[in-house]
Amino acid sequence: MRALLIVDMIHDFVDGKFGSESAKNIVPKIKAIAEKFRDENLVIYLKDSHKKGDAELEVWGDHAIENTWGSQIVGDLEPKKGDVVIEKNTYDGFLFTPLAEILKERGIKDVYICGVATDICVQHTAFGAFARGFNVHIIEDACSGTSEDAHKRAIEYMKRIYGAKIVESDEL
Repeated sequence: MRALLIVDMIHDFVDGKFGSESAKNIVPKIKAIAEKFRDENLVIYLKDSHKKGDAELEVWGDHAIENTWGSQIVGDLEPKKGDVVIEKNTYDGFLFTPLAEILKERGIKDVYICGVATDICVQHTAFGAFARGFNVHIIEDACSGTSEDAHKRAIEYMKRIYGAKIVESDEL
């Protein structure tokens, strides 16, 4: 069994405060990947959900405040029955969340990561997976960075430093 980790495909990062055309463009790919994964694998949504005072807000200003439109998963990617949704308040989807325990309980060793931003939350979540002994796969064409250059640098970094396997959505 594998797990698909869909990172921060929420309004503030797709069509809100930090949204971009690049982030909007990966929505159909992620939707198709999630549909393929649901048959035999686990789909997990990681989403920023902040409270006043969270450290990230000092850097980026208010965004993805819990229980607001900005922190909600975009409609085209609405979770389905059996999917897991985990709220996070740091860049790393493993830090201060039950993600590692959920994966280990289900015997999952391979995680496939997609979403935004390649050079922030995707990269930090990849590190979280790597540091906990999971095999990391990055779905390159289903990730969007803060810029195209930042996306490319992050992909190379994860490949070189974490040993991440870089895959394309049509390979899944």
